[in-house]
Amino acid sequence: MTAAFAKRRIRTTRCVSRRNSRAARSALVVFIAWCGAIGKRAEAAPQLSTTLVAGAAGNGDRSHLWTSTGFAGGLRGELLFGRSRDADFGIGPYVDALTTTGFSDAQFGGGATLLVPIHPYLPLTFSLGGYAAHADASGWQPGLAGELFWGSHSYNYESTYALSASLFAGARYGIGSSRNVALLVGARIDLEILALPFIFAYNAVRGSNPTR
Repeated sequence: MTAAFAKRRIRTTRCVSRRNSRAARSALVVFIAWCGAIGKRAEAAPQLSTTLVAGAAGNGDRSHLWTSTGFAGGLRGELLFGRSRDADFGIGPYVDALTTTGFSDAQFGGGATLLVPIHPYLPLTFSLGGYAAHADASGWQPGLAGELFWGSHSYNYESTYALSASLFAGARYGIGSSRNVALLVGARIDLEILALPFIFAYNAVRGSNPTR
Protein backbone atom coordinates (compact mmCIF):
# COMPACT_ATOMS: atom_id res chain seq x y z
CA MET A 1 0.00 0.00 0.00
CA THR A 2 2.77 2.31 0.94
CA ALA A 3 4.62 1.65 -2.35
CA ALA A 4 1.45 2.14 -4.43
CA PHE A 5 0.66 5.36 -2.61
CA ALA A 6 4.19 6.60 -3.22
CA LYS A 7 3.91 5.83 -6.95
CA ARG A 8 0.58 7.67 -7.23
CA ARG A 9 2.08 10.62 -5.37
CA ILE A 10 5.05 10.70 -7.78
CA ARG A 11 2.72 10.56 -10.82
CA THR A 12 0.56 13.33 -9.37
CA THR A 13 3.62 15.47 -8.68
CA ARG A 14 4.84 14.95 -12.25
CA CYS A 15 1.45 15.93 -13.72
CA VAL A 16 1.35 19.06 -11.60
CA SER A 17 4.90 19.85 -12.64
CA ARG A 18 4.01 19.44 -16.32
CA ARG A 19 0.96 21.68 -15.96
CA ASN A 20 3.01 24.29 -14.17
CA SER A 21 5.67 24.08 -16.89
CA ARG A 22 3.07 24.53 -19.65
CA ALA A 23 1.51 27.43 -17.78
CA ALA A 24 4.92 29.03 -17.33
CA ARG A 25 5.72 28.64 -21.03
CA SER A 26 2.35 30.11 -22.00
CA ALA A 27 2.87 33.04 -19.67
CA LEU A 28 6.34 33.58 -21.13
CA VAL A 29 4.95 33.59 -24.70
CA VAL A 30 2.23 36.09 -23.74
CA PHE A 31 4.79 38.29 -21.96
CA ILE A 32 7.14 38.27 -24.97
CA ALA A 33 4.27 39.12 -27.35
CA TRP A 34 3.11 41.91 -25.04
CA CYS A 35 6.64 43.32 -24.83
CA GLY A 36 6.92 43.16 -28.61
CA ALA A 37 3.67 45.06 -29.06
CA ILE A 38 4.71 47.69 -26.54
CA GLY A 39 8.11 48.00 -28.18
CA LYS A 40 6.54 48.36 -31.61
CA ARG A 41 4.24 51.13 -30.40
CA ALA A 42 7.17 52.85 -28.71
CA GLU A 43 9.14 52.80 -31.97
CA ALA A 44 6.37 54.68 -33.81
CA ALA A 45 7.54 58.25 -34.34
CA PRO A 46 5.93 61.29 -35.99
CA GLN A 47 6.81 61.61 -39.67
CA LEU A 48 7.01 65.06 -41.27
CA SER A 49 6.80 65.69 -45.01
CA THR A 50 6.70 68.87 -47.09
CA THR A 51 5.66 69.03 -50.74
CA LEU A 52 5.25 71.43 -53.63
CA VAL A 53 1.80 71.15 -55.21
CA ALA A 54 1.49 71.70 -58.97
CA GLY A 55 -1.48 70.99 -61.21
CA ALA A 56 -4.61 72.36 -62.83
CA ALA A 57 -7.79 73.80 -61.34
CA GLY A 58 -11.22 73.86 -62.92
CA ASN A 59 -12.78 76.98 -61.40
CA GLY A 60 -16.47 77.80 -61.21
CA ASP A 61 -19.29 78.34 -58.77
CA ARG A 62 -22.21 76.36 -57.36
CA SER A 63 -24.34 76.80 -60.48
CA HIS A 64 -21.51 76.26 -63.03
CA LEU A 65 -18.79 74.02 -61.62
CA TRP A 66 -16.28 74.60 -64.43
CA THR A 67 -16.16 77.97 -66.20
CA SER A 68 -12.37 78.42 -66.48
CA THR A 69 -9.13 76.52 -66.04
CA GLY A 70 -6.16 77.82 -64.07
CA PHE A 71 -2.91 76.78 -62.48
CA ALA A 72 -3.11 75.11 -59.07
CA GLY A 73 -0.03 75.41 -56.89
CA GLY A 74 1.17 75.81 -53.35
CA LEU A 75 3.02 74.26 -50.46
CA ARG A 76 1.84 71.60 -48.03
CA GLY A 77 3.21 70.19 -44.81
CA GLU A 78 1.99 67.00 -43.11
CA LEU A 79 2.75 65.40 -39.76
CA LEU A 80 1.63 61.77 -39.46
CA PHE A 81 1.43 59.81 -36.20
CA GLY A 82 1.07 56.12 -35.42
CA ARG A 83 3.43 54.64 -38.03
CA SER A 84 6.42 52.40 -37.30
CA ARG A 85 6.77 50.83 -40.77
CA ASP A 86 5.61 51.31 -44.36
CA ALA A 87 2.58 49.02 -43.93
CA ASP A 88 1.08 51.00 -41.00
CA PHE A 89 -1.82 53.43 -41.03
CA GLY A 90 -1.04 57.03 -40.21
CA ILE A 91 -3.08 60.05 -39.14
CA GLY A 92 -2.23 63.63 -38.37
CA PRO A 93 -2.62 67.31 -39.27
CA TYR A 94 -1.72 69.10 -42.48
CA VAL A 95 -1.18 72.76 -43.34
CA ASP A 96 -1.56 74.42 -46.76
CA ALA A 97 0.30 77.66 -47.42
CA LEU A 98 0.34 80.05 -50.37
CA THR A 99 -2.08 77.91 -52.37
CA THR A 100 -3.63 79.33 -55.52
CA THR A 101 -6.16 78.13 -58.08
CA GLY A 102 -5.39 80.66 -60.80
CA PHE A 103 -2.81 83.25 -59.63
CA SER A 104 -5.64 85.64 -58.72
CA ASP A 105 -6.12 84.36 -55.18
CA ALA A 106 -4.22 83.13 -52.14
CA GLN A 107 -5.45 80.37 -49.86
CA PHE A 108 -4.31 79.21 -46.43
CA GLY A 109 -5.77 76.18 -44.72
CA GLY A 110 -5.38 73.03 -42.72
CA GLY A 111 -7.08 69.90 -41.52
CA ALA A 112 -6.56 66.19 -40.98
CA THR A 113 -4.81 63.55 -43.10
CA LEU A 114 -5.36 59.79 -43.05
CA LEU A 115 -2.85 57.43 -44.70
CA VAL A 116 -4.24 54.02 -45.74
CA PRO A 117 -1.50 51.51 -46.67
CA ILE A 118 -3.22 49.70 -49.54
CA HIS A 119 0.36 49.04 -50.69
CA PRO A 120 3.46 49.37 -48.46
CA TYR A 121 5.16 51.77 -50.87
CA LEU A 122 2.18 53.31 -52.68
CA PRO A 123 -0.46 54.15 -50.04
CA LEU A 124 -3.61 56.20 -50.39
CA THR A 125 -3.84 59.42 -48.42
CA PHE A 126 -7.07 61.27 -47.70
CA SER A 127 -7.30 64.80 -46.36
CA LEU A 128 -10.23 66.88 -45.22
CA GLY A 129 -10.14 70.39 -43.82
CA GLY A 130 -10.92 74.03 -44.28
CA TYR A 131 -9.29 77.08 -45.82
CA ALA A 132 -9.52 80.85 -46.12
CA ALA A 133 -9.17 82.32 -49.61
CA HIS A 134 -8.45 85.93 -50.50
CA ALA A 135 -9.31 87.49 -53.83
CA ASP A 136 -9.44 91.16 -54.73
CA ALA A 137 -13.10 91.03 -55.71
CA SER A 138 -14.50 89.28 -52.63
CA GLY A 139 -11.86 89.65 -49.90
CA TRP A 140 -11.43 86.79 -47.44
CA GLN A 141 -13.83 83.88 -47.84
CA PRO A 142 -13.99 80.54 -45.94
CA GLY A 143 -14.26 77.15 -47.59
CA LEU A 144 -14.01 73.38 -47.26
CA ALA A 145 -11.34 71.23 -48.92
CA GLY A 146 -10.98 67.52 -49.56
CA GLU A 147 -8.28 65.68 -51.50
CA LEU A 148 -7.18 62.14 -52.39
CA PHE A 149 -3.48 61.35 -52.94
CA TRP A 150 -1.86 58.21 -54.34
CA GLY A 151 1.87 57.68 -54.51
CA SER A 152 5.03 57.22 -52.50
CA HIS A 153 4.96 58.05 -48.78
CA SER A 154 7.70 55.97 -47.20
CA TYR A 155 8.42 55.54 -43.51
CA ASN A 156 11.89 56.82 -42.59
CA TYR A 157 13.53 54.56 -40.00
CA GLU A 158 16.47 56.94 -39.54
CA SER A 159 14.77 60.33 -39.30
CA THR A 160 11.46 62.05 -38.63
CA TYR A 161 11.40 63.39 -42.22
CA ALA A 162 9.65 61.13 -44.73
CA LEU A 163 9.89 61.61 -48.49
CA SER A 164 6.58 61.96 -50.32
CA ALA A 165 5.57 62.20 -53.97
CA SER A 166 2.10 61.53 -55.32
CA LEU A 167 -0.70 62.34 -57.72
CA PHE A 168 -3.80 63.98 -56.33
CA ALA A 169 -7.39 64.90 -57.11
CA GLY A 170 -9.48 67.17 -54.94
CA ALA A 171 -12.15 69.78 -54.59
CA ARG A 172 -12.56 73.11 -52.83
CA TYR A 173 -15.97 74.45 -51.94
CA GLY A 174 -16.45 78.04 -50.88
CA ILE A 175 -19.05 78.55 -48.16
CA GLY A 176 -18.91 82.34 -48.27
CA SER A 177 -20.74 84.80 -50.52
CA SER A 178 -18.31 84.18 -53.41
CA ARG A 179 -19.76 80.66 -53.93
CA ASN A 180 -16.47 79.53 -55.49
CA VAL A 181 -15.90 75.88 -56.44
CA ALA A 182 -12.60 74.41 -57.69
CA LEU A 183 -11.81 70.90 -58.94
CA LEU A 184 -8.10 70.07 -58.70
CA VAL A 185 -5.75 67.51 -60.27
CA GLY A 186 -1.97 67.43 -60.20
CA ALA A 187 1.10 66.17 -58.42
CA ARG A 188 2.88 66.69 -55.13
CA ILE A 189 6.68 66.66 -55.21
CA ASP A 190 8.77 66.52 -52.05
CA LEU A 191 10.74 69.69 -51.37
CA GLU A 192 13.80 67.67 -50.41
CA ILE A 193 13.79 66.00 -53.83
CA LEU A 194 13.57 69.40 -55.51
CA ALA A 195 16.45 70.66 -53.39
CA LEU A 196 18.82 67.77 -54.22
CA PRO A 197 20.25 69.29 -57.47
CA PHE A 198 21.05 72.53 -55.65
CA ILE A 199 22.63 70.61 -52.77
CA PHE A 200 24.79 68.59 -55.18
CA ALA A 201 25.80 71.75 -57.05
CA TYR A 202 26.66 73.53 -53.81
CA ASN A 203 28.76 70.61 -52.57
CA ALA A 204 30.50 70.41 -55.96
CA VAL A 205 31.39 74.10 -55.82
CA ARG A 206 32.66 73.79 -52.27
CA GLY A 207 34.68 70.70 -53.18
CA SER A 208 36.35 72.45 -56.11
CA ASN A 209 37.30 75.55 -54.08
CA PRO A 210 41.15 75.61 -54.08
CA THR A 211 41.25 77.63 -50.87
CA ARG A 212 39.74 74.79 -48.84
